[in-house]
Amino acid sequence: MSKAVKDCLGSAYDELLGAMLDLDVPPIYLYLDDRARLVQARDAAASAILAWATAEPSAVAKLVSLLPEPLRVDRHEVALLEGGTWRDYFDLPVAVFSSPSTDSPAWRAVPELAARLDDDGLIDIAGMDARPHGLLTRQHSLQYHQLLRRGFQSNVHYGLVAELLDARERYGCKTRLAIDERRVRLRSEHRELFEHDYWYGPPLNADVLDDMHALGETVHGDPEGGASLLNPYVALSVRWKAEGSLKIVEIEEQIPVHGNGVGQLLLARYLHAIRDTGAHEFVHCDGAVKAFDRSCYPQTPAEFEARGRGVHYRKVFRLDGGIPTETWSAVASQWFRGNRLIVEYLSSLSGSSRSTV
Repeated sequence: MSKAVKDCLGSAYDELLGAMLDLDVPPIYLYLDDRARLVQARDAAASAILAWATAEPSAVAKLVSLLPEPLRVDRHEVALLEGGTWRDYFDLPVAVFSSPSTDSPAWRAVPELAARLDDDGLIDIAGMDARPHGLLTRQHSLQYHQLLRRGFQSNVHYGLVAELLDARERYGCKTRLAIDERRVRLRSEHRELFEHDYWYGPPLNADVLDDMHALGETVHGDPEGGASLLNPYVALSVRWKAEGSLKIVEIEEQIPVHGNGVGQLLLARYLHAIRDTGAHEFVHCDGAVKAFDRSCYPQTPAEFEARGRGVHYRKVFRLDGGIPTETWSAVASQWFRGNRLIVEYLSSLSGSSRSTV
């Protein structure tokens, strides 16, 4: 499908896909967005499809008939443009784990970003106009990293970004975020799409957080090792260790072998934080995504304890400074949003009979 549409459109396909990525317009919304750059690219591509349909009506009709039912609409140009760009739009290349290249579109558009880049490929946003839906400059609106999207492919996880920005504003934390180097839009093209749901993480009670004897690793999940539709995560690992007066925690989710991934790679969220038990607050927190070989990834909580480091790793946010317990809890809840096991874990720290540290 995609190849046939690409062959028909030629360079018009690249123009259309580029506009969709830059403006954050998934295929299903292709005809619901009226921004000029998208409309121009869409109209040019649609004209090519209509010309093809006139020359080879049966071939175009057959392609449309192969599309999933929701995409199989009467207007063939709409059906083929939405269906033909679907895979490439949602593609998650392994390159997302690499640090940004200085010749990438984002760096060419805003070259001063290079001076803010750290060794983990994160941008220090101090003094910049960072908002939950993007990083704004005088002329451009830069998007946050692909791995900072909900499900790694959907909308930017603005709830998490908002918590990180709030920590900077309220507590003076140094905040660093990963930028999507592939996408560039003008500031005038900036739009914000909100996706609402009813999932909330509980605030964390600090009763046991500063107990230097509350250490070790626990794995929480279904003892039978299964995931369900309502809880699509197999397990959650929480490991606490001590270094002097500091406590370090690492939290990582186990996902089903058919979960989010890139080909043979499975993607899992990971969080690392440091707590100063003397000051009764966290002083560091970062989030990353790990990629594991699907063929040897653990399938039960018991196997999960020996999972290893994975084959790829990309840090996507970092906070440094005095981070109140409630703020850290909110960041952790937002980062693992959708994984009900983090809710169970934080609730148990709030005085439940199931202590987990």
